[in-house]
Amino acid sequence: MDDPYSHLLLQALKLVQANTSARFTAHLTRGVSGNNNPEPELLIALSRTDAAFIAPGYRLQFEAGDYVPSDTAIKAASVRASALVKDGALPIDELIDLGNALWSGALETADYKADALSAAEAAINEGSKYQQELGHYAGAMLHYEGEWYWGVDRLYHLEQRLQALGVYGDILFPRASTLPEQTLSHGYRLECYPSLRSPYSAICFDAVCALADRAGVELVLKPVLPMVMRGVTLTRTKGAYIMSDCAREAKTLSKVGFGNFYDPIGEGVIRGFSIYPLAIQQGLQREYLKSFMDGAFCEGINSLSNRGLKKICERAGLQWKEARTYLDKPGWGDALEQNRQDMYSWGSWGVPSFRLISPEGQVIAQAWGQDRLWRFAQIIDQIENT
Repeated sequence: MDDPYSHLLLQALKLVQANTSARFTAHLTRGVSGNNNPEPELLIALSRTDAAFIAPGYRLQFEAGDYVPSDTAIKAASVRASALVKDGALPIDELIDLGNALWSGALETADYKADALSAAEAAINEGSKYQQELGHYAGAMLHYEGEWYWGVDRLYHLEQRLQALGVYGDILFPRASTLPEQTLSHGYRLECYPSLRSPYSAICFDAVCALADRAGVELVLKPVLPMVMRGVTLTRTKGAYIMSDCAREAKTLSKVGFGNFYDPIGEGVIRGFSIYPLAIQQGLQREYLKSFMDGAFCEGINSLSNRGLKKICERAGLQWKEARTYLDKPGWGDALEQNRQDMYSWGSWGVPSFRLISPEGQVIAQAWGQDRLWRFAQIIDQIENT
């Protein structure tokens, strides 16, 4: 119940249920926890802000603000939810009302009995165990015939699948365009925090560049080391879901060849980033990052070999004779660490992350994930139209 994305999903499901003859069942779960949640304090703040950021774009409701429910409020919500969700029941209106109460702060003084809390915790444990057996770890998830759909962002996949079966009407939550219709006045910039081993960075990089070009904003690339190379844990279950989800999204984005993967982790990433200062000097940051990520995720190029790295460099416009001299130069990680600190300073720890900044230096929008590019496109159009 303390997952903002679940609250948005319930609102969307109210519309989806009225559009299909398919039946939904509900299970309470613990959501992202343990090694799947390396930054729990950052996550609750980020997800709360992110839900408010995307809700208007989906025509849903999530009140903006800094309020985060206390442990008491969350327990009270869990007790009430467990009483509503029995034997798979999904009373949408009641659960939405409960979510509204939780996120408005109305449950801060709510009380509950110890035996009711024990029953709620048992229901959550049972639901979490069942979800784990099915192969997932997060909240706001839908599961149908072996396929997972996260939140409102992945609803369009399920909608398309149900529509193909003849049990669904028109698509209600289509994937929105990541290209704005308007061009901004001079001085705006879009910061992008990618990483060489991030599949989500790889599949959306072309779209990021296209968005910046269409909007007429400066694209400021601020790469960081991969999570696992800066001590952030990644479980096997989470890693497997990320790759399967990326493969599905890559098809939607027409990212040809995605899945022909040669893992650059460790030495490959170090070699790749050690040459990045040369790309900056020559103004070829875009070309180099694209060449490396396409090579790693779509072409199976081995960046640990000179032959592979030479191909990555030369097609990006860098001369291999000069580029290879950067492989032994120290200090390549200093800028990456500064980028990481910058990213953490505004509450994100993962890639790709983005910030849209005005000519006056005001942060207009910031978010983590390639799933947010459509919202940036909407906001850019709103800026120009006002």
